[in-house]
Amino acid sequence: MANQNRAVYRAFASQVRQLQGVDVSDAAIDSFLTALTVGATAAVPKATYASITIVERGVLSSLAPTDEIAGRLDELQAKHDTGPCLESAWRQRVVRVDDYDTDDRWPDYISDARMQTPVRASVSFPLFRESEVMGALTLHSVEADAFDPDAVEIGRTFAAQAALAMQSDTRQHQFSEALASRDTIGQAKGILMERYDLDADQAFAMLRQVSQDTNDKIVDLAGRLVALDHPPRIS
Repeated sequence: MANQNRAVYRAFASQVRQLQGVDVSDAAIDSFLTALTVGATAAVPKATYASITIVERGVLSSLAPTDEIAGRLDELQAKHDTGPCLESAWRQRVVRVDDYDTDDRWPDYISDARMQTPVRASVSFPLFRESEVMGALTLHSVEADAFDPDAVEIGRTFAAQAALAMQSDTRQHQFSEALASRDTIGQAKGILMERYDLDADQAFAMLRQVSQDTNDKIVDLAGRLVALDHPPRIS
């Protein structure tokens, strides 16, 4: 491995350690992922472009693309709802395209990519897949047969770092959502306690029973109760 690549790895290892177990802002995550895609194209031989493809609730987004071409390739996959990045994220496996001129998978996407970009090879690495969101890191090259096994192994290292950063970001949002849900349920319990002269356990039991009867989530039911008790003011 070249000295330049070792320096890249050391820099990213330092950043990863900073991400572990600490609160990280969205801006810090975005900055890290941008540095990662740029660093991956520098460290992986023959890699020209890179981006992180995220699909959340069926909507595809391109994170930290190194340039317009990387972003355009994500747009084409969103247009056709198919492609190597999507397959990698969905199936959670490495997907390699050795030659866009001969590959017969995803024909609509491949055809547009050939006509609209200079890309001739790519390799996609899965990052994570959860209930409503999944992601992949993809490296593209203007040369066919660009990514040999050594290049793939280097790419895996960057994918692991991206996955760690994004899981940290996901945990931050999940924690914030959990706090908001707890607050809403607490407000709904307070309303029931006051209205029906219940204690906290009885109020929650009532919420839970109505939730089961109506097949609604407790937090959704609590939100509607709060909204009914405190309707928005009309200016």
